[in-house]
Amino acid sequence: MTDYRFPERKAGKAAFVLYLAAMLFLARDTLTTSSILGFYPAQITMLALMALGAGVFLFRNRKQWRGILTNCRVTVLLIWSAALLFPMVVKRDWQLMYFSILAGIFFAVFLTYFLTTEEVAKGYVLVLTGLGAYSILATYFLRLLPDNGLLAVPVFENSSGVEFYNFGLAYVSVDYVKNRNFGIFREPGVYQYFLLMGLYLTHYRIRWETPRQMWLTTLILAAAMVTTLATGGMVELALLALVVFLDKKLYRSRAVRLLVLAAPAAAGVVIWISVQRKNTLYWELYDMLIGKFVYGADSVSERTEAVFVSLKLFLDSPLFGQTIGDTLHAVANNTVSTLILFAIFGVAGGALHLVSWVALVWNRQEKLWVNLALLGILFVSFNTQNLTADVFFWLFPVMALTERAVPVLEQKKGRG
Repeated sequence: MTDYRFPERKAGKAAFVLYLAAMLFLARDTLTTSSILGFYPAQITMLALMALGAGVFLFRNRKQWRGILTNCRVTVLLIWSAALLFPMVVKRDWQLMYFSILAGIFFAVFLTYFLTTEEVAKGYVLVLTGLGAYSILATYFLRLLPDNGLLAVPVFENSSGVEFYNFGLAYVSVDYVKNRNFGIFREPGVYQYFLLMGLYLTHYRIRWETPRQMWLTTLILAAAMVTTLATGGMVELALLALVVFLDKKLYRSRAVRLLVLAAPAAAGVVIWISVQRKNTLYWELYDMLIGKFVYGADSVSERTEAVFVSLKLFLDSPLFGQTIGDTLHAVANNTVSTLILFAIFGVAGGALHLVSWVALVWNRQEKLWVNLALLGILFVSFNTQNLTADVFFWLFPVMALTERAVPVLEQKKGRG
């Protein structure tokens, strides 16, 4: 697999981390995009950043354009393009969302020219860890300053009229579910996907210099996940912790065994006190763990309905799918990313989506149950929200699939 790497310099690595941070802020599912800059200005800026990256790369490798354009990565792009755009043409469903998704895929394949999945993953995790720590600080401590009139902080509204403090690198709800951590995202349920991806990459894709770095990162990302108070996120965090505990044989450590005993005990004490006092934490936990299931809250009923409706839409037109409008508006809130992709693109586009995630997670050196468990946890995470047009939904699976596919294509090309 031919690479066109940039020189290994600290300044270059730092510049890429900042570049990735800017892309994250401009991602489709952040409050920056939906409520501060506006959708179109944010997306245009993101496309400009992609073009800037491509321009720098092509200029740096201006003597190797022929090799770049005849590289087997271009074949990968053509396959994705055919799978996603052919259904659009057949249905005459002229929507920009097809190209938004394809832009994310092109960006992921582009990065493989000079970076590995692990290198991008490490940059992503560093950005998310910093933002995660700051989001906790802003949500529970910095907010006390404007709440008590000690500091003037800019306030903006989201599309639902909910007010947020703008702390620059974190957005904090002023009144509505103010104890939940939004980070920079449009809702805590979206934030949990990005955090879970960071935790997965931390333990299964990144080789850390020291275990201390890995566990410090884990602690911060896990704390941010807990503070989202997202039901799905809490379940996913617990399952991932169990997989890591068993797979990495952490039970052999006496310190870990003590922590496993102490943590639930401490949590039990906090919950017992909250139940006795009926404080804010009690009602947050009640709504998260009991209320939405017992009383059939919209978040449960809508997600359940979305599964059946999206599956029916796919089965009604399995080859080329339905129009984007018919799929996204078939229910009040269609949140099942995988079935949305099958419903819109049909079997080819949906299958490529599945294969890309398998390419990211599946490790022949791992036990079968570990691979299946990790896939299941990640699928639960992004199938509680519609993330289908977000660049960071496609980034790592498409990079991983490209890294696996290109050597095979090169080998076949060599034989030909």
